[in-house]
Amino acid sequence: MVIILLFTFGLSQIAQAGFGISPPYVRNDKLTYGSHYEQKIILVRGDPIEDLKAEISIDIPEAGDWVSIDKGMEFILPKGEKQVPMIVSVDVPKDAEYKDYKGYIRVVTSSLKPLEEGKITIALGARIDVDLTVAEIKIFDFNILSINTPLDLEEGWKFWKIKLPGEIKVLMRITNTGNIEAAPTRAHLDVYDISCRDLLESSDSISLEKVKPFETKEIFAKFKTKLEIGAYCGEIKIFKEDEIVKEQKVFFNVVARGTLPSEAKEFLGLAIWIWVVIGIVALAGIGYGGYRGYKVWEKKKKKKKKKNKGKL
Repeated sequence: MVIILLFTFGLSQIAQAGFGISPPYVRNDKLTYGSHYEQKIILVRGDPIEDLKAEISIDIPEAGDWVSIDKGMEFILPKGEKQVPMIVSVDVPKDAEYKDYKGYIRVVTSSLKPLEEGKITIALGARIDVDLTVAEIKIFDFNILSINTPLDLEEGWKFWKIKLPGEIKVLMRITNTGNIEAAPTRAHLDVYDISCRDLLESSDSISLEKVKPFETKEIFAKFKTKLEIGAYCGEIKIFKEDEIVKEQKVFFNVVARGTLPSEAKEFLGLAIWIWVVIGIVALAGIGYGGYRGYKVWEKKKKKKKKKNKGKL
């Protein structure tokens, strides 16, 4: 006799049967039409001694076709892998109604081995609750997960007597928790001596790359600097409108420039091309002016010859 047992869990912990999910839900109350949202779900196995087949079914009234699984509706949980991630994606159509959409996603696993007669097979399963809200609202919001700056920065580039400012790049890891593209309104950097007492310079970075709704991305805040070689202390402030949402102290060194950076090369290349274009335009102008002058002179010469012939 073949008996199939289905275990459904509402917890993110590993159940006694050896299968669980984390987190056990897909929730978002900040969606609007055209939104794209992703949620990572970890499928957890207590004792992965064999390959298992995972089968997905989606039951979300009026929104089932919005949801997709990165691995497809059937995939293998490999032997030896205790944790297998899958990405649940939600794409809200532009004609979606503004309301709540609730349902669930079922994950059922089964052995790939042929079933012997008289044996009992156990199908382990879990349910992911889905709770989505589509609203006619634009939400600007984000979280700063981390701030990092290189320990060593090169001093400003020097070319003959010209010294270009250097650049301090601050790497920020941001999660957009709103439903429109977002980025910090500005980033502010105060640079002090190594004792963090004497303020040496301050600058802002306002042209920050935007992050798409519900995505996590690393972006740079770039600050121009005229710092000389040495060790420094910095205080970084990240703003959302007029509110400081993240503040962090960093330490870094400015070191001697070793090679010409790509930014300077691009600057020189652009400058050379500009001068080449100016030269071509100038030569063309001179050539055209000379040609016009020659034509005027030739015309006057012909008139003079004609006048002389008339006198004869």
